[in-house]
Amino acid sequence: MLKIDIIGRGNVALHLAKAFEGKADTTIVNPRTIEGLRADSDIYLISVTDKAIPEVFSRIKDANGIIAHTSGSTSISLLEREKGRYGVFYPLQTFSKASKPDYSTIPVFVEASDTTSKESLMEAARLFSGNVKEASSELRGKLHLASVFSCNFVNHLWAIADAYLKENGGDFRDLLPLIDETCRKIHSKTPAECQTGPANRLDYPTIELQMQKLDSTPDRQQIYEALTESIIQMHHKIEKRDERNKL
Repeated sequence: MLKIDIIGRGNVALHLAKAFEGKADTTIVNPRTIEGLRADSDIYLISVTDKAIPEVFSRIKDANGIIAHTSGSTSISLLEREKGRYGVFYPLQTFSKASKPDYSTIPVFVEASDTTSKESLMEAARLFSGNVKEASSELRGKLHLASVFSCNFVNHLWAIADAYLKENGGDFRDLLPLIDETCRKIHSKTPAECQTGPANRLDYPTIELQMQKLDSTPDRQQIYEALTESIIQMHHKIEKRDERNKL
């Protein structure tokens, strides 16, 4: 079995340990003290916050195995060393302590200093994932940015909707069937093909009415207007300011 040291105690590190369970000889290493680091491991995965990667790397940079970080937005060059192999092992998924993801569906993007290291990291990824790909630091950074739009920003919009309904006597749980159906559709169609709503159909009276309902919360109104104008621009190529004057 591959020997893999996972250096970190956060959600990504803990989920990687679960993903490798029974498939590799893994151990969790304290990133602050490096206590428990094994000298003969095949792969050392640095799974900490981006800003902590350099400090952890400085402590283990002489390890004989492959040193790789799990960051989506950090370049492989941060782990560059004259002697020794290095790379990136990036699982594209959102992790939390309570979540139970299907590890076999998680895309893992690999980059390495040499072909042998790349093959080793891809072999490790295939122990749990059926979707393993090579990606440069540039592409990986763009994937990470796209994931912020599709996950973090979308979740923030749900949080806004939840707060708005609580303030007005509604229940966010009533939106769950709508959310589930929205997510289901994009498995068979492109997001652009799935777009609905007043902005998509150029329903300016409804847009104006909803804008007025947000007069007391300018921050939400600004988000609503920006997204509305973005949808109109994407689907109808209409200059936003000219059209807003029609309201």
